Amino acid sequence: MTTSNTISRITMGLLAVLMLLLPASARNHTVFEIKSVSTQLNGAVYFMNAVIDINLPPYILTAFDQGFDLPLAMEVDVFEHNTYWLDKKIVSIKQKYQIQYHTLLDTVSVLNVNAGSVHYYPTLKEALNGLSVVLNFPLLDNNALKPGEQYSARLRFGIDETELPVPLKTSVLWERNWNLVSDWYEWEINR
Repeated sequence: MTTSNTISRITMGLLAVLMLLLPASARNHTVFEIKSVSTQLNGAVYFMNAVIDINLPPYILTAFDQGFDLPLAMEVDVFEHNTYWLDKKIVSIKQKYQIQYHTLLDTVSVLNVNAGSVHYYPTLKEALNGLSVVLNFPLLDNNALKPGEQYSARLRFGIDETELPVPLKTSVLWERNWNLVSDWYEWEINR
């Protein structure tokens, strides 16, 4: 076997491995994507607005169609910048949602687990559209911020793997990549 044949086989092997790995990593980054985030001070409270792109893969849609609830979570952290040491986390919020299909009503509900409120939608697509726009989410009290300090925040959104139904975590019938979350989106909080 010649050297060029060996190099060609190695190259083809590496390309095959990359092609197998690429869909998993690409899927991980395109399922949930934070498009924009802003904060504004209203009275004594900072509120967050965000736009999230949600594109669920077919295996998750199949699981939902077969009656499994879909747990989602939005995580937000706020940091105080520190010039000489690590930034200090001053706020950490995990907002949980549970999406359910109700057969008798032929509706989809989105339960805000933290607040206990429920919104109903005619389809899953409309429910996801409702979750994709976050308006006036109370982030933190203005008194938590010190004058003259710099602050930043980060946000991510995705499937809450800790709340997945047991059959989805353990069944060999399902694709096991349920660890789907967006990358962290960071922004500055202007005082």
